[in-house]
Amino acid sequence: MGYFELIAELPPKRSFNKIVSIASRLIELADSLDVPDAPLGYPSPSSPVVSAALKASMRNDVDIIAHLRLLDTAHLGAVNVAMAMESLGISRLLLLRGDRPSIGSPCSATPEDVAATIRGLGLKVKVGHLLSLAKPVQQVLQRVSSGADFYVVTRPWRSPLIGDVSRAAHQRNAKVYVYLVVLSKANAELLSSIPREELVMPDEVKEAVSALRERVDGVIISSPRDLESQLRALREARSAL
Repeated sequence: MGYFELIAELPPKRSFNKIVSIASRLIELADSLDVPDAPLGYPSPSSPVVSAALKASMRNDVDIIAHLRLLDTAHLGAVNVAMAMESLGISRLLLLRGDRPSIGSPCSATPEDVAATIRGLGLKVKVGHLLSLAKPVQQVLQRVSSGADFYVVTRPWRSPLIGDVSRAAHQRNAKVYVYLVVLSKANAELLSSIPREELVMPDEVKEAVSALRERVDGVIISSPRDLESQLRALREARSAL
């Protein structure tokens, strides 16, 4: 493998000053930032808006992956967001259905349909899709053929499927990134519904990165509600490269 990208998930905050402060600390250790959109379906600052504001507030070469929940956004609205991301210098947009919204009614657009429209319009923003390795093998590999520019693999990082997914994606010149969600005392209750084997202990981060660096294009380091744990994990990940 060539360049291995270290990406930091930027936790949602209501204060933009806090967002900038946290982003500044994360980008000292990471190559780029990943901005989630309404995690678990609860209200939070819009990922595309926050991403664009960060791009304007921080140094211009900061690379950001914006997210867009399609359960909250109609097809035309999603395409409009993609156009805005392109014009504002956001190079990557992850399209996902997302968790059911806690407020309002869900929309029906799918990542595949929206991505096809974006490609048809000739937009330059790179479009990504989520991949859950909990689904049947053929279903996972079929999704890799959807034509996205990159795929974000959710837990678990130890899955033998990652190699198959990576090979299939690379044959289509698409990149693969794997989420590493770090468990700590501070977020144990929040993450209690996620099976232990799908989480990463702090002392497993270096092992995970070492195992993945020859198979995928990067990892996204997350540690919800525990910034210090996330920063330590980023240092461990960096030391494994």
